[in-house]
Amino acid sequence: MKLWDNAASPYAFKVRATLYEKGIECEKAELRYHSQRAELLRFNPRGEVPALVDGATVVYDSRVICDYLEETHPAPPLLPPEPAARARCRALETIADTQLDACLYVLGLMKLFRPELSEKAPQVLAKATATLDKHYANFDRELDGKEYFLGPFTRADIAVAPHLAAAAFMGAPVPERYACLHHWVVRMNGRASIQRATEEAMVAYQQSQSDPNPLFTSARIHWRSDRIEWAVRLGLGAWLLDEIAADRAFFSPVP
Repeated sequence: MKLWDNAASPYAFKVRATLYEKGIECEKAELRYHSQRAELLRFNPRGEVPALVDGATVVYDSRVICDYLEETHPAPPLLPPEPAARARCRALETIADTQLDACLYVLGLMKLFRPELSEKAPQVLAKATATLDKHYANFDRELDGKEYFLGPFTRADIAVAPHLAAAAFMGAPVPERYACLHHWVVRMNGRASIQRATEEAMVAYQQSQSDPNPLFTSARIHWRSDRIEWAVRLGLGAWLLDEIAADRAFFSPVP
């Protein structure tokens, strides 16, 4: 089994943490350079990480990969056995993978990749920060009276973890007033799988700062799905059109 990814990706984080929780041995092919996208297209026609190769089987999209791992390596389970709880787990994972990711993508754009935007469009930063707080409030309600989102530890917890770690890295950690979520973060940071995936993500990010042509570059940013929607909703629509016109933005290819 071989995983093609970049550890700085929250989706790679989710797959890596799933592998570690299940104790699955897996070779990793770390994609560090933008020039390696052509190589990635061999395994994922959308040119996105991660992609998993298991013998003759190729699986891409983090949710599909995690479903594959759950079915091929059912112990320990990371999806609840009851249909209703399993549906809720997947719903929370979808929120993390779409809305939460997109909100933090805009924050990352303004704080890390294009910091000049914070001065040009401070209202966008304010809206993104307010949206993140709404996510915190929602997750705090979900955790009321529970150690993890579904009670026992599940994939929903893994899916949310990298995004909240990224938020903290950008100076927006979970406020203590959201006590349930705040304590959840402490519990998650104590898990070996989360610690390992977090350390790998930090190493990948630090390497990207010195790489001459990193996979994730601020010079030409990869845009897709919910990230586009939330950039527009938060006030960056006109700016994004300018980026596209100047060839500083690109989209996933059509298979």
